[in-house]
Amino acid sequence: MDESAYRALASSLYNGCWELLEKPDRTGDEDVELLTIAFTSRYFWLMVGGPEQWVISDWMVSRVAASLEDGALSVAFAQRANEGALAAGNPDWLVASTAEGLARAYAANRQTSERDEWYATAQRLVDALVDAEERALITDQLGTVPE
Repeated sequence: MDESAYRALASSLYNGCWELLEKPDRTGDEDVELLTIAFTSRYFWLMVGGPEQWVISDWMVSRVAASLEDGALSVAFAQRANEGALAAGNPDWLVASTAEGLARAYAANRQTSERDEWYATAQRLVDALVDAEERALITDQLGTVPE
């Protein structure tokens, strides 16, 4: 396979994560599939992506782990995503999104004070975004972070 095929596969797998995440009544087998495709998408992005895709793929693994109530895994990948977003000079929306991911991960790990701290940080970062679409997208994501 060439690089463009790997990129298409990584993107398709990432989109598949969203399809399963948004499915209201996932089965246990679908939960396993969801985690598998999140890691598989990440693997391909590590081969053919750049810093932005690496951060997004870590964020997705964290998001999936949170939905599966694996708080420790979610926190580990949310921290990786946030560190990557800050270190690589990624766009402001991505830094805000990884802060949202940390709030969600800490909620999944039942760390209320950390969840509240990162939720407030994410909200401040979202409020500072200039682009209205980016602001709306991450605001919607923040609205689904469990309390």
